[in-house]
Amino acid sequence: MRTQAPPFRRSFTSNDGTRIAVYDYNPRCSQTILLIHGWPLSHKIYEYQTERLVYMGYRVVTLDLRGFGNSDTPVCGYCYDQMARDIYHVVNALGLRHFILTGFSMGGAIVLRYMRLFRGYGVRKLIL
Repeated sequence: MRTQAPPFRRSFTSNDGTRIAVYDYNPRCSQTILLIHGWPLSHKIYEYQTERLVYMGYRVVTLDLRGFGNSDTPVCGYCYDQMARDIYHVVNALGLRHFILTGFSMGGAIVLRYMRLFRGYGVRKLIL
């Protein structure tokens, strides 16, 4: 496998002012997969999957949920509804459309909440 280029690392502000760290690999590709980690992990849980998916030609977006990795650690806002709102703000900021949304462990519960609250906004496929 090829060595992947480092991601474009950015942070986006959610509706309550919390900065969410986002990592965008292969941003010029048209097919996007958004990977949401579980508790108590970070975007690094997907390092091997990211390498393979980029090699296969996907744009891979990962993030650190609030309180984890390089995202802010606010005093409150750790309910699934708020974390789903954080994802929604990242999706809008990156202009993601027709993407594959994946959630692992607690991340699976959060993406289900995203699907309910935002009626699957932008999601083409869901993987739990």
